[in-house]
Amino acid sequence: MLSADLIKKHKYYNYKFFAKWAWLYDYEKYFTFLLKQKAARFLDLKPPKKIIDVATGTGAQAYQLAKLGHDVIGIDLSPEMLEQATRKISTSLKLRFQQADGAKLPFRDNSFDASTISLGLHDMPYEIELLVLKEMKRVTKKYGPILIVEYNEPKKHLIARLTHLFILLYETPNYVPFIKRGLENLLKEVGLKIDQETNFLGLFQILLVKNYKT
Repeated sequence: MLSADLIKKHKYYNYKFFAKWAWLYDYEKYFTFLLKQKAARFLDLKPPKKIIDVATGTGAQAYQLAKLGHDVIGIDLSPEMLEQATRKISTSLKLRFQQADGAKLPFRDNSFDASTISLGLHDMPYEIELLVLKEMKRVTKKYGPILIVEYNEPKKHLIARLTHLFILLYETPNYVPFIKRGLENLLKEVGLKIDQETNFLGLFQILLVKNYKT
């Protein structure tokens, strides 16, 4: 059972860390623009579909999905991150943001046609990773795709091996256990299986998981 203390510590970390660095994370869009664009297209859904982007951060992935014509809501724990994200809202897009916990989503079962999480899982403790994936599975309709964008694992690509030591310099302590465990093994823990996958420059993996609910 997940302890209340761990949940409290994780929320505190989010509030403190991302409150401090939210302004800097928005500049990430200049480096990951093509990644988020490729991921949105890899989802390969005919718009308009209702999509939730979990741990949306500054909203870069949600924005790319909305640009394709989808109805997107991005959720995040950090109000400072969401403040940056709301700058991407425009009258031409069906895009909105809400403060919420990905480990306890405030939405009914089967509320969304698809769900996404981009570069968020590696920042979470193992137990919370599981909760977030279970919640994404719950709120996504049966057979609806779940899109996951993450750092590639060093064993999968030469570029990932070469950049691994550099990434260690700036990532959170949760990064190493995440990489060692492997995303495929994490998905198996919650009854999810990779349906399609690709990569971006060998550094990032982009996965599509079909929500085969029983």
